[in-house]
Amino acid sequence: MNHIIYGDNRISYLTKEEILNPFLILNIFNCKASDDDVQEVCWTLFSSAIRPAYWMKFESPLYLYECFKQIVRLIEADYLIMQIRPNYVQKVKFGTSGLKPTIRADDEFTEALIESRQEAFKLLTKVNSQNGFYRIKLDLYDLLFEGLEPDCVDYCSSLHEFIYDTYQDISKIIRSLFVLSSSDTERYISERDMTILEQYVGFGIDTDSSTFGYSDTIYDIFENESAKDLISIADQARILIGESNYWQTHGNPGNVLYYFHEFLFIIESFHEYITDTPGMSELAKMRWQIPADRLETIHNLSGKQKKRPFKYVLKAFREKPLSEWRSILENWKQAVLSNHTDSKILNEARETYEFIVKLIEITTILEYQPDFN
Repeated sequence: MNHIIYGDNRISYLTKEEILNPFLILNIFNCKASDDDVQEVCWTLFSSAIRPAYWMKFESPLYLYECFKQIVRLIEADYLIMQIRPNYVQKVKFGTSGLKPTIRADDEFTEALIESRQEAFKLLTKVNSQNGFYRIKLDLYDLLFEGLEPDCVDYCSSLHEFIYDTYQDISKIIRSLFVLSSSDTERYISERDMTILEQYVGFGIDTDSSTFGYSDTIYDIFENESAKDLISIADQARILIGESNYWQTHGNPGNVLYYFHEFLFIIESFHEYITDTPGMSELAKMRWQIPADRLETIHNLSGKQKKRPFKYVLKAFREKPLSEWRSILENWKQAVLSNHTDSKILNEARETYEFIVKLIEITTILEYQPDFN
């Protein structure tokens, strides 16, 4: 994934409500007798990364993307649960007269033996401390990316060297969360828990915080792709919403993941820039001195937008907050992966497409922005 800060532990796929009560994500188990269904979803994701063209087994590439989101949301819930249930094994029933809970040694743990809450928490602590929350999420994305076979970028993944261990770890997390899902006692959120969880709520997908921590800014938007290529690809992605059964005759849907991540970075990096730049409200009022011959090459901005580009960007984010732009972009991506036409998404995506293209165009003329200092 380009542009992101490696090692950043922010929550990226949960809503504010889910962050404040991560046990809600465990409803995926829906009081079932086993975790087999979720384990199968996990296995499907891993299978796609090691079996060529495995994604073509399904109706559309969207199925694998939904598998990824289902598992990564569980991993984020796991991380939050471990923030509010630290050192559970040492604390459970500690000091209770006559009670000596039996905890198996580390080497005795297998998926079949994760039967009690104590064992589940102990295993979650072990797996998370060994691998790290960020590492597990990145591995999941690598699985999805490789499974959808992109050919638009050269990349090197070390995932296959550790794929069995990674699968075992995620499988154990799923099993442990399944055990915890049946406990009403453990699902209770106390005031202390709420205080801890509130530290993460600002990262909800329904907030105006960026999805990822970025190491790059709007000045790095063309680090991997040119303005011309990005605009062309955005146009192709817009057209694909109106296509049915596109993936029956085309390959490499991983390219969709790659470019929509670039589009997300464009929107979120601009939002960060206008939010974090001191005096932006005044800077937005200032006219840019762009040479006449350069103005003639700008085709996607109106006359007013060429004069004061940041005024346009500020207005766009005031009328539609970042969370809404991001939600439409996500729906657009899923529509492209789905193999079905969607007239509603087509209309919403058209506005988002125009917004992205304008931001790309503005990026090409950043050298002409006035000096506010």
